[in-house]
Amino acid sequence: MRFLTYRLHWAEQLFIKYRKHLKYIQLAMFFAFLYLVIAPLFSTRPTFDDTILTSTILLSQFLFWGLWYGACLFSVIIFGRLWCGALCPLGALSEWVGLIGLKKPLPKWVQWDGWLVILFTVVTILGQTMDVRDDAWGLAKLFLYIFSLAIIVGYLFGQHGGRPWCRYFCPIGKILGVVSRLSIINFMPNNGVKEKPASQPSYIQGRLCPTDYNLPYKNSSNNCITCGACVSDKKKAGLGIYLQKPAQEAKYILLNQPNKYEILFILISPGLAAGGFLWLILHQYQVLRDSVGGWFMAHNIFSIFNQASSFISSQAWNQHFTWFDVGLITSYMLGYGIIVGILSALLLAASAWLVVERKHNFKKAFILLTYQCIPIAILSIVIGLCGKFFEVMHHDFGLSLKIAAMIKFSLLLGSMLWSLWLTATVIFGLIRQINLRFCLSLTFILLYIAMIFYLWWPATLGHAYMSEVEKIRQHIVIPK
Repeated sequence: MRFLTYRLHWAEQLFIKYRKHLKYIQLAMFFAFLYLVIAPLFSTRPTFDDTILTSTILLSQFLFWGLWYGACLFSVIIFGRLWCGALCPLGALSEWVGLIGLKKPLPKWVQWDGWLVILFTVVTILGQTMDVRDDAWGLAKLFLYIFSLAIIVGYLFGQHGGRPWCRYFCPIGKILGVVSRLSIINFMPNNGVKEKPASQPSYIQGRLCPTDYNLPYKNSSNNCITCGACVSDKKKAGLGIYLQKPAQEAKYILLNQPNKYEILFILISPGLAAGGFLWLILHQYQVLRDSVGGWFMAHNIFSIFNQASSFISSQAWNQHFTWFDVGLITSYMLGYGIIVGILSALLLAASAWLVVERKHNFKKAFILLTYQCIPIAILSIVIGLCGKFFEVMHHDFGLSLKIAAMIKFSLLLGSMLWSLWLTATVIFGLIRQINLRFCLSLTFILLYIAMIFYLWWPATLGHAYMSEVEKIRQHIVIPK
């Protein structure tokens, strides 16, 4: 009962009353998504004078990358994965297909938790090579891939209204699952979380929960899609909706099914997201491109400069990516993710090593500290993906670049201060006093935060150099 502070009976009644009608909302969202993906394919390319009010392409880009993704991530902090359970057309489509599907049992490879890292990495890189933020065909193809995978997973493995797609594969849903560790709303057993016997699994397919929670023993929120199917109006039965302190689940993560792949995601996501932003704006990338390209030409390897497949690259907006471009962008982003991930792990490990007296507790301390860095990891993704919001606000509505920079800076600073507070609280809870070990441990946390801040500095307060591709993105230059 450690999480249960205040039961939201009114919210439970809303779910009970309206959950049968959610399918109509999801159907409406499905057609809205289709329109925003397909309509730009048949629209005229925008000019410098066009705005989101005059161009379907710009409107689609703004709604997807300026509002939708960032709103999803921020909303999870308050409402949990409400987007997944009540609004998402992708999960609903997978569930509907499952009703007429093969209903096969889930194989072990489907249940692998590592899909979080794999799919996040693949989709993030494809988002750059296919230029989904500005190439209408790139966006359409990426959504086609994701929709097709959701349909296949639902058709093969969906059972009794279950959502194996949301539970195991959805790249957006899995990210939202990590953020849900910060949520202030949680679905928990009304009689408290029972101690799970060894004979009972944490997840059982084909029961009441679409994401397969063994509900009497539910003690985490990362796979809960906030659909309300488990909510009961009985006073002491089923699950209820409870208000808890922000990041309470992350603070007590050792009791709430920590996951090594979530830890890996928290470590690599800031670097991977930054790599996807920095290759567009840093002159160092152009220098690297010239140097590596020169090596291939010096060794008479010219096939790599052939036009890349349109299935994985953008051939619009006068870009025409080659296999060399696709390979170098991928390597650049992976390099940032790996290097920043390793440095982050070392700094957090040093902090954890200083706070534990018994070294067999080092692993637990490392897990605890890493989960307190979720705000930084998630805000990095928001800044990387939602730059479109500030571009539109500046170009279409006259928002000052200084004000836009200060908003982004405030968001980044706020996420860092939140993570700093969470980690400092955990360190103090382990040491129980402010002493030299506390200060040294916190110093390593500050070094980690400073590294992420330096990494994202160009995204917040601007930059001197801007590549031709980025000028096209921001409509400073109109391609021929």
